[in-house]
Amino acid sequence: MRIRQSHSRIGSLGVLGVSELGESIYRALLRHPALTPAELSGVLLVDETLLGSGIGELERLGLVTLAPGSPIRLHAAPPDIAVEALLNEQQARLQRARATIAELERERVQSADQRPVLEVIDSDLEAKRQPYSQSLERATTEVLCLVRPPFMVSAPGPRETTRTEARRRGVRFRNIVHPDTLQVPGWREVLKADIEDGEEVRLLPSIPFKMIITDRALGLLPLEAGNPTGPVLLLRRSAVLDALCGLFDSLWATAVPLGFRSDGSVSLGHAQSFSPQIDALVSLLASGVNDKAAAERLGISERTLMRRMELLYQQLNAKSRFQAGWMAALQASGAGGWSAAMPLGPRHDAGPS
Repeated sequence: MRIRQSHSRIGSLGVLGVSELGESIYRALLRHPALTPAELSGVLLVDETLLGSGIGELERLGLVTLAPGSPIRLHAAPPDIAVEALLNEQQARLQRARATIAELERERVQSADQRPVLEVIDSDLEAKRQPYSQSLERATTEVLCLVRPPFMVSAPGPRETTRTEARRRGVRFRNIVHPDTLQVPGWREVLKADIEDGEEVRLLPSIPFKMIITDRALGLLPLEAGNPTGPVLLLRRSAVLDALCGLFDSLWATAVPLGFRSDGSVSLGHAQSFSPQIDALVSLLASGVNDKAAAERLGISERTLMRRMELLYQQLNAKSRFQAGWMAALQASGAGGWSAAMPLGPRHDAGPS
């Protein structure tokens, strides 16, 4: 079989600096010692004029020696000596590189002290995607995502390789998705695949904007919530980023776990339960009773009821009694009301959103 005339390092010795051609020559000389260049050409079915670079490479690496005489004969160095020597050299280089990590980290920390807490990225699409991809590449523990329309494209493409690799490293992905996302063509399939790949996805109708936070150290969100192609905010460690992490945690606590049945239809789990006292209040709110009746049925004063209502507002991240009652109804029904209120079944009218 003719050896492919290539110098790419894809063979098993490539990591040691041996090209594919060089490795083919070395293996041939191990099987057929003391070949002349002409004989080697016949064994490998490679033109003799093309063997020179490979032979020179092996000679520089100490894998081949040339015996003087006419014609010259080629001898492969014993692998347990020659290859072992190359491995030791490679390990020494790796150790030197590893020793610089601490120094590089010190430089990174020093430069981080001088970086702005907030940056506005307002350029082309690729420049906006770059910090997103880099944040996933550096992720070590968790990625927090708020997902809602509008999106840059009418339908999503395959998930990024960086996201897949992050999951393989054990990075935890938590996604809170606005129900409208399920109506955008392609997103139902993407979310189903994410769940199957181990990501956690919850549904919540009160998502204020899109956002992604990596390791609670770097955040990306749009400057204009309704403009997916507009400027992007990059946030580093700060009180602002801490507040956004807190917002995510509170939204996560009230969001409903999202799943998919075998037929592709949506299944919804149960949101987080509160204390027994608050759970009782949630049940009454869901049934629509007024404050006085609720206080009487709970056996408390209206002032105590108001305090519990305030606590419920905080836990639900609600801004009004109406919103709290609506979200509480979802909680009390185990999200059963969502299916009636929103078209979560499979869509058949795929088209641009």
